[in-house]
Amino acid sequence: MPLNLFGRSFSPGRSPPRRSSSLSSLRRESDKAGQDLSQEFGKIKLNIGGQNATFEDGEWVSDGLGGGSRGRVSSREVTRLRQQNQSLQEENNLLKLKVELLLDMLTEKSADTLMKEKELSRLRARQKE
Repeated sequence: MPLNLFGRSFSPGRSPPRRSSSLSSLRRESDKAGQDLSQEFGKIKLNIGGQNATFEDGEWVSDGLGGGSRGRVSSREVTRLRQQNQSLQEENNLLKLKVELLLDMLTEKSADTLMKEKELSRLRARQKE
């Protein structure tokens, strides 16, 4: 014999029937099907750790600390600047290598000239004898 503390057993009520139309964003009304869906939403703004960014024209743009258009740098611009920086570093390394090579050549010629001068002075001293 089961003990019933509250006098009646638990029986939840019936839930209302679900809507027949889908709430999925993939299914839109036929009048909105041809429209650009991006017009429905404003610019996407993001704030992470005090850094603000906005998604504009398919790329993230940093708002910078000033908040004005001066501080805005697009990811394409950052990529271009990184490539340019890499190119300039490679050119700088090549120029350093050329300078080092020229200094080695100068050192070699200076040593060769010094040896020839010593030999010449030795031969002159020998000729005077």
